[in-house]
Amino acid sequence: MKDFDTYLTNILKNVDASLETKHDLYAEFLDHLEQLRRSYVADGAKNEHAIKMAIDDFGESELVGGLINKAISPNRKWLQALSWFVFTSYALIVVYQLFLTQTRLILRSMGQPHPNLTPFQSILLYANGYQNYNFDTWFFNLFGNVLLFVPLGFMLPILFAKARRFSTTIFWTMLASLTIELTQLGTRLGSFDVDDLILNTLGGAFGYGAWIICAAVWRLALRKLRTSLE
Repeated sequence: MKDFDTYLTNILKNVDASLETKHDLYAEFLDHLEQLRRSYVADGAKNEHAIKMAIDDFGESELVGGLINKAISPNRKWLQALSWFVFTSYALIVVYQLFLTQTRLILRSMGQPHPNLTPFQSILLYANGYQNYNFDTWFFNLFGNVLLFVPLGFMLPILFAKARRFSTTIFWTMLASLTIELTQLGTRLGSFDVDDLILNTLGGAFGYGAWIICAAVWRLALRKLRTSLE
């Protein structure tokens, strides 16, 4: 109903929550308002008056929105702080792994490495010639470059609402990978390899997929919890 829609829109417009959370709150509040309306109609009230009484019972929109923010804020701030701590720790690990290990320093002393600009050349080289490399080198160049960027694809949607779109997460993952590759090339702490860019982006996509699954499970768990408390 239009009156309920306008009322709920006013409640939720200033609520500091994700679109998914707002949609869930909208659906839940609308259900409660409909129950109140039907109750008043059953008691003999006209539909228009029943809608007004249901809204009055629910409370003034700005007050209700403020109460929702107060309920969300403490948990949100704690989770945001934890998320930034984890993300910072992850970023430091990536910087160390890609720039500061002994292997990287040895590579720098050996001169300028040859860049690879041919897509899938390095991937096929390691995949088909695994017997020519020790396990650590083979695993890192094929799977390590994927796994290293899975946390980035997972954390970006948590930290930034705009990154909850797949295309945005992929864009920032590619940009981060490209920045690393160019920095390695400029500092001679690694070689520019377009296949690293491909594998890093694939890792970001896997991380985003993991976030989608976790977010869906979390919303389902919250719905079940709210249902059990009603």
